Amino acid sequence: MRYTGGMIYWNADLAEKIACTRQEMDTLPSHIDHLIELAKTIDQSGIQPSADQFSSEKDSFLRYGLRLLGEGFAGEILEEILAVLLYVSSARGLEFLRQCIDAEALLSIANDEDQDTLTRKLLPYCGIDTALTSYEKRNQNHAN
Repeated sequence: MRYTGGMIYWNADLAEKIACTRQEMDTLPSHIDHLIELAKTIDQSGIQPSADQFSSEKDSFLRYGLRLLGEGFAGEILEEILAVLLYVSSARGLEFLRQCIDAEALLSIANDEDQDTLTRKLLPYCGIDTALTSYEKRNQNHAN
């Protein structure tokens, strides 16, 4: 993985780090649901610069990213910090893929993107079939 001025380049090294089984990928929609709920909470009540607001968050990558948001980091600086964290991460497989999804979600939250945009950005990480199924389910639930 290489970060150059606002873009993470996907390469063989990154592809190897995110490789996981189909069963593992099937767990991603629930993780994405959690991130979307988190974004809703932040949109409704804001984010505080204290570490306590999200101290119950189990994932240290996500917790650290939320802390950065609370401290006001956004844009290219936030993207650069998250890219460095991903680059030095020792995580592999599903754990690393979740970190990539978390980074995408954190950047979307920092950019004040709406829930539909966030959903469209995160679901492709599940693979096309799961993304389509999940998106159709979300649209049906939203219509009801």
